[in-house]
Amino acid sequence: MQNGQGGRLFLVIVLVAVTVAACGAPSTPQIRAEEVWSRPAVAMGDAGESDASGSGMSPGMGGTGAVFMVLANDGREADRLVGGKTDVAQVVEIHETRMEGDVMKMQMLTDGLEVPARGQVELKPGGYHIMLIGLQRNLDAGDTFTVELLFEKSGSLVVEPVVRQP
Repeated sequence: MQNGQGGRLFLVIVLVAVTVAACGAPSTPQIRAEEVWSRPAVAMGDAGESDASGSGMSPGMGGTGAVFMVLANDGREADRLVGGKTDVAQVVEIHETRMEGDVMKMQMLTDGLEVPARGQVELKPGGYHIMLIGLQRNLDAGDTFTVELLFEKSGSLVVEPVVRQP
């Protein structure tokens, strides 16, 4: 083999390797949601009733619910779930339930929830979850509704939880 051909062969091999690497996982986050569901929950009042203050909300209105799923990131860069919104609740927060000694505590994740590059995070009962606060209506088994999840880098992703028993 002549020197010129060996050099060209090396260059072709390098170009093929670079092309294959570029065709792998995207460099930006690529978030998808799987197995999206919610538990049944009660709004704790009839949205049609009005209280004496004229606020349009009946006393006790505003139960809570939770949404669970697996968030997967096929990209080569991590992303962070930072919030959400839905028509079925006044507030959407990202929470974590964990044991502290003998007590199970739930807290809001003020910095959001990281979805690692080329990885996933499971939101499940007793762990990370999307908390729905101030429910506007009951969430009955078989219902569906939409939640818009907000990510630091990827923008928004709309999911449709199915209400079911765990």
